[in-house]
Amino acid sequence: MLIGTFVLAVLVTFCFAVPNYKTATTNVEEARRLEDRINKLERRQVEVQNLREEYDALVLQVENEYKKVPASPDTAQIVQALSLEVDGMHVLDQSFVAGSTNNQTKSGAFSVQPLAITMEADFESIFSVIRQAESMGRLVRVSSVRITRPDRDADSSSAILEAAVGLHAPFNPMEGR
Repeated sequence: MLIGTFVLAVLVTFCFAVPNYKTATTNVEEARRLEDRINKLERRQVEVQNLREEYDALVLQVENEYKKVPASPDTAQIVQALSLEVDGMHVLDQSFVAGSTNNQTKSGAFSVQPLAITMEADFESIFSVIRQAESMGRLVRVSSVRITRPDRDADSSSAILEAAVGLHAPFNPMEGR
């Protein structure tokens, strides 16, 4: 009887306990591996979320702090934005001359539309044109400013000045394609 009980105990151990122990060990290892993968995925999701927030912040910064470079020179829009009313008091004359655009010399380089503004106006009006050019939503660079007092007004106390303002308006024709 004792031998029968011993044989029965050995059979139960080798037929049920050992296979179930091996299965349990395999399952525990698989659970640990899956938990590690879940933790890695959660960390990556947090990293992706952080990168997305950084990207959104950079996009907002670019929209707020940097100016756009359009696909065409759009000289008419620049002239319209910088035109002042010729009132005979503050602005006597204002004219715009657009130069020829340079061709792109290398890929990724911008083309530039030069624009010259000549004015007979008081200093505030001349300076308002320069401020307006610098505050436009598109990139416009003031390349030169020359302000002189007309010879005819050299002895008078007139506030009218002659000004020549050079502008460069970069554009990217490759962007529109």
